[in-house]
Amino acid sequence: MKPVSSAFVSVILATGFFSSVALAQNPKATAVAVANPAVANRSATNSAVAPVVVDPGAGKFASDLEKNSYAMGVLLAGDLKRQLARGQYENDTEVVIRAFSEALRGKTTVITDGEANVILRNYSGEIRKKMEEKRKVDGEKAKTAGEAYLAKNKKKEGVKVTASGLQYQVMKEGTGAKPTTNDTVQVHYRGTLIDGTEFDSSYSRGEPASFGVTRVIRGWTEALQLMPVGSKYKLAIPSELAYGMNGSPPKIAPSSALVFEVELVGIRPPPPAAPSPVVTSDIIRVPSAEDLKKGAKIEVIKASDAERLQQEAQAPKKSPAAPK
Repeated sequence: MKPVSSAFVSVILATGFFSSVALAQNPKATAVAVANPAVANRSATNSAVAPVVVDPGAGKFASDLEKNSYAMGVLLAGDLKRQLARGQYENDTEVVIRAFSEALRGKTTVITDGEANVILRNYSGEIRKKMEEKRKVDGEKAKTAGEAYLAKNKKKEGVKVTASGLQYQVMKEGTGAKPTTNDTVQVHYRGTLIDGTEFDSSYSRGEPASFGVTRVIRGWTEALQLMPVGSKYKLAIPSELAYGMNGSPPKIAPSSALVFEVELVGIRPPPPAAPSPVVTSDIIRVPSAEDLKKGAKIEVIKASDAERLQQEAQAPKKSPAAPK
């Protein structure tokens, strides 16, 4: 069997290590936050000032070759760990290290690259199957628990239920306008599972969120249109008005009922429609090939006529007079 490289090594080298090296070679490409934006701006605008490069490996290795090689190993191992965790691959670390070492050293490996790919494709299929089975079980549990919660919650004082099954309780009634489906709203909110586990909160971020009324889950779209600005409602949303059978992994299981406290801070109306473009040159109207065969002619519409025709098309049409 000829020496081969590990399939994992190929993936890591392609996606992890070289991207890390590229970022190191081009500091402007990094996504790391800069502590002092003013300093960053001066560095970006003054290319004559070379950035100060600190060698974090100075004095820790016997040579540059050892230092650089060790850095490669750290990045490769980190990326490999992340990929194994992301794919939920159960693995024996010692065996992974042995295969990695054999492939990297050019030694004869027990299996080829092609065989490794087949094995991992089969393994990935097994993992997906297990995950789907788990999602199904979790979804059934969440659906049963959600239905029980909603049945109990709707009996509480002050809870109202809409025709869709949305449950809401007015914690504070505002006096402002109510949003429509065309509006963008500003809201503070806190979302939890029915057991109280928080999965999202604008309060924790310290500022309200903004989004279109129809760009959220159905339960939110319905509830927002009930709320005057300044209101705060508590919502209990059935799964079919939330994320349904898909859920929102990893925090929200399939078929989960959700609970929200929503505070409507304000409404931002839709922007005005863009003005129609002004016609400044003649327009050549070319009929279709079929119409040309029937005798239609190519016509030139003057700019002044085009503008008049455009205005006529946009003007409201009068209803025909009722027959006498």
